[in-house]
Amino acid sequence: MHWVSELAGTRAEERDLRLLGPDADRLRAAVGPAAVTWAAEVGEDVIAKAGQELALLGGSASLVDAIQGATTSTTLRVLTILSGLAEPGASVVTAEAAEATRDLARRGLTLHEFTRVMQFGHSVLAAAFFDAVSAGATEDHDLAELRRVSQQLFKLMDELIAEMSAVFLDEQSAWGASKSAAQLELVKKIVEGTATDLRDAERLLDYPLNGAHVAVVAWGLSAGEGTAHRLRAAIDPVLRCWGTPLASLVIPVGSNTLWAWGAFPAGGRRTPRRELPDFEGTNVVTGQVGPGVDGFRRTHLEARAVERLVRQGVDRPSVSMAHQDVDLDALLMADREAARQFVARYLGPLAADDPRMKELRVTLRRYLDLDRSLTKVAALENISRNTVTYRVQQAFDLCAHTTDTPTVKVRAALAVVEWLLDPPRGQ
Repeated sequence: MHWVSELAGTRAEERDLRLLGPDADRLRAAVGPAAVTWAAEVGEDVIAKAGQELALLGGSASLVDAIQGATTSTTLRVLTILSGLAEPGASVVTAEAAEATRDLARRGLTLHEFTRVMQFGHSVLAAAFFDAVSAGATEDHDLAELRRVSQQLFKLMDELIAEMSAVFLDEQSAWGASKSAAQLELVKKIVEGTATDLRDAERLLDYPLNGAHVAVVAWGLSAGEGTAHRLRAAIDPVLRCWGTPLASLVIPVGSNTLWAWGAFPAGGRRTPRRELPDFEGTNVVTGQVGPGVDGFRRTHLEARAVERLVRQGVDRPSVSMAHQDVDLDALLMADREAARQFVARYLGPLAADDPRMKELRVTLRRYLDLDRSLTKVAALENISRNTVTYRVQQAFDLCAHTTDTPTVKVRAALAVVEWLLDPPRGQ
């Protein structure tokens, strides 16, 4: 099985392979870390390609997170079984895959949607293994190995789909009987704009849909014991930044995310009276105040937009972020690839990820935000006016912008470039 020892990842970023479990340890000990990196990248590719092809994954960063570990652990398990390195009698279903399956059931996916995810993952996984085995296959024994892997892989995938479908249906049955599941289904309909009887909705949610609403999305940096309690403990302090809510609604979404709303008197405070508190190990984002059912819907969509903005960034300490502080960023980053092209077009070399370019971007953005006041920027950055002038001119030269033309597009590009490189830790 020389093909296993020849596996290697193609991406440059470093990985902490120690976090990938005992299957990764066996592979690393037997053939080195390159095969482990390959398996991790295949697992990531399943998610990336599924996100492109399956509409049900679109716009849900937390759903992608829920199955990221499952696809990677499954790829590693399949590779250890095919290479003979797995423990005797090892199941193709890993603990991570089983938990992710339960999580998907709790998120309200149908069996049809779950099966589509599984089938799509199967096709991506199979293609990766076939390519790996057949890359250098020329001799009869190489072709025999390809047949062996093909037959065993299809058998393993059949076992995987059957066992995980059973786990999904068991969890779906238990979860479907709970009040939280009914509430989650209802708020999804409200957010989608489906016509709903408001009296019945308020009765099931135990929450008034008139008045004004602020939505909160909270999720943990990692799942584990006590996560649910920590997430719930964050909701009330955040809502109280707008005052004392008349009522609150908290709904679990999977095992590591909460959706919440606070109801306030109509015409109340439109912005929080103080900064959102920080919570160790927990990310919290909010929408803006909105009245009535439409406000209930809109504030949630705003919170989800900030959630996507935060989740798309690199790993970093937990954040608390309100929509009104990053509404332009969230709007411009709705299409990440389009935002990347926009930044490249209007900033050019100024968008490079290095300390000097970042220094120039910071000074230019402050200069534009402070109505081109050299004095204010110099005081803020503790540098001379001449230094500010030099940096601003150098920045404009790098992005090929002349000082006598409108700067609106340059300012928009400056607003989002840091999210594409190393997202800001707060604004």
